[in-house]
Amino acid sequence: MKTKQLTIRDSWLDVSRPEGAAAAAGTFGVGTSGGDIVPKNFGAAENEEASQRVGPLAEIPRLLRQLGTEPSEVLASVGLEAEALDGPEKRIPFVAAGRLLYQCVAKTRCRHFALLLGQRARLSHLGLPGQLVQCSSTLRAAITTFAAYQHLNSQGLATFLLEKCGVATLGPVIYQKGAEYVDEVYDNAVASTLSIVRELFGANWKPERMLFAHTKPTDDTPYRRFFQAPCRFDCERTALVFPASVLEQRLPGSDPGQFRMLETQAQIWDDEDLALWLRRTLRVMLLAEAVSSDRVAKLLSIHRRTLSRRLQAEGTTFQQLLDEVRFESACQLLDRSRTPITEIGVSLGYAESSAFSRAFKRWSGTTPLERRRRSQEVTALYSEPPSDSQRFAAWSPSGKR
Repeated sequence: MKTKQLTIRDSWLDVSRPEGAAAAAGTFGVGTSGGDIVPKNFGAAENEEASQRVGPLAEIPRLLRQLGTEPSEVLASVGLEAEALDGPEKRIPFVAAGRLLYQCVAKTRCRHFALLLGQRARLSHLGLPGQLVQCSSTLRAAITTFAAYQHLNSQGLATFLLEKCGVATLGPVIYQKGAEYVDEVYDNAVASTLSIVRELFGANWKPERMLFAHTKPTDDTPYRRFFQAPCRFDCERTALVFPASVLEQRLPGSDPGQFRMLETQAQIWDDEDLALWLRRTLRVMLLAEAVSSDRVAKLLSIHRRTLSRRLQAEGTTFQQLLDEVRFESACQLLDRSRTPITEIGVSLGYAESSAFSRAFKRWSGTTPLERRRRSQEVTALYSEPPSDSQRFAAWSPSGKR
């Protein structure tokens, strides 16, 4: 049976609702940003220096036109020039990528725009990391290599692979602070992952089930149609789940010689600073429930005290980076899912929900429960993406608007 594709016809949703603006807001949602509550010890709310290579977003203008929307208007609405997506090697701020995906949803009224974009993903869009995947020997080797060099594409999104009891869980995870509209970022990333796996193994490949770290959309038909698998929402992560045995399957384009040449080139291009590498590594470690400075130092083949000195030289500490990653991860789940707060705490390494609540209040000045309540209020307030001033006012710890 041939895998069904989403079509442009699938994209048009009925946005007329008797409940009015509040219902429309629930349809399109409001994105999350870890910086909406600004913890002073974490620095700026956004990191505009973290960038996203344009290649994975290259199909956006064509898709917008097919949906009857002028790309230049959407790009301008998020502060990008009309030519921002013209070359695959161009880069835009990572936070702008999330804003762009959300504006594509809002302007086209296509709630699953990110899935349509991910459906078009190809290895050729991924630059050097994509070439490394194509030349890898097995799916496991391809994933491991791509994860190691993914920052050449995105300085805010990482790939994780977990294995337990013969089951593999593969998915994207956002590690950059200040990320916005993470639902769209995650949906696009996991759809792109499936498209790449299907490019390697054939269009009929499908996972056993899908996990999504956001609430179930009003209409989940596009999700079930594209992924061809049961879809679970309000999970702790967004991922494809499949038998771990698949990881050992040989890839048709395996080329050891070409792989070695490309990896040498990737190593030359790899200039990621320690703090960014550590933030990315810590986010993946949290998923595996294995976070410690000793473990990180071992990965770098250095002593823990040496790690501390190097981080101090970059103006930060291990604990500060870990707190930043935990805070960002907590905000994403509090804002965009119904995952119980106790489970969120456990996923971040807190055995007791009270310890998680104390830590979150220390970071942000408010409790996890209050953060979730305000998130629901913001979603109900705005049927269109709120301005920065509106979002800041809605999220201020004082709660004044």
